[in-house]
Amino acid sequence: MALARRDWFHRGLLACLVLILAASSVAADDCKGVPNILVLFDASGFMKEKDRYQLLLKQMDFFDKAMPITADGFFNVGLRHYGLKVGMGCDNTESVLAIQPWDPQRFLNAFPRTVSYGVSSLSAGLRAAADEISGISGKSVIVLVGGGIESCKVDPIKITEQICANNPELEIHTFQIGNAQDGSFFLKSIAEKGRGTYTNADLINSPAEWHAWMRRYLVVPCGPSVSSPAMSTSQPTTYTVTFDHNSFSVRSKDPSADAANLAAFETVSINLKRNPYAQLVLHGFSDGKGKLEYNLKLSRQRAEAVAAHLARNLGIPSSRIRIVAHGMTPSTAHLPGIAPDRMGRRVDLEVLK
Repeated sequence: MALARRDWFHRGLLACLVLILAASSVAADDCKGVPNILVLFDASGFMKEKDRYQLLLKQMDFFDKAMPITADGFFNVGLRHYGLKVGMGCDNTESVLAIQPWDPQRFLNAFPRTVSYGVSSLSAGLRAAADEISGISGKSVIVLVGGGIESCKVDPIKITEQICANNPELEIHTFQIGNAQDGSFFLKSIAEKGRGTYTNADLINSPAEWHAWMRRYLVVPCGPSVSSPAMSTSQPTTYTVTFDHNSFSVRSKDPSADAANLAAFETVSINLKRNPYAQLVLHGFSDGKGKLEYNLKLSRQRAEAVAAHLARNLGIPSSRIRIVAHGMTPSTAHLPGIAPDRMGRRVDLEVLK
């Protein structure tokens, strides 16, 4: 009888372990958000006008820098363009990088060095992108970056409706290069029908804006299964280090500010050491006094000084740290015990668990 009770106990314990592992696996998968991203970009003749292609390349450079800051290691990313090969007419679209684990060098090398006088075959590009996505497991997103012009006698809005009806989990997010009125209409409508968002690329002036967008739409939405109060939501935790005027030294002449900085460093260090897989993103800010270039440089120097202090004095390896320089602070944040005028001169330490 004792042996039978022991056998039932072991079976019960094994069942509990299986349930715990299954639950943790579901939560981990949900918190990965969107694993597959296909960037669809406009290489048509429209991009030749008014140096729009240079604006596109700048945005792709920002995208490249933001990707590892956001969630290095689990994204699969592909590239497709439309409008480059003139001879293909309204079927003008081509995969230039198959969806595969994130590789920044391949991503940037996949861009053509020029654009063509080809038509803007936006609808064909959307169809081909959807076909490419449909053969891949897991939730997927199409990131459409371009002018939004359709040169062929096709309605890209209806095409988007068809695509999303056939792919119920797919999202299409659009980013407009330039300000063509019909381009805005098409890209806003595509985003609406595609369960995504529309952004004018003129509003994105650094990798920080791409990082914020990715955190919101690709990583943070972890799905309903993690909403249980018994589970951790894995939301980022942020700490703040402030700086004296025109300084990027982490030590302050103000005793109270200096003590607050040291306390923040110690807390972040403990947090990172307790969570060996956590990453740290340093967001550098300046108060906006002076030229734009100076503020951007100073915000980066402050973030770099914080990274150096963590590595040199607290043993946090640089491989766990990413830096985003914002320049002038975009907010009027205030923390108890810190003078409001210091808050523009800060680095926010974001712990991503």
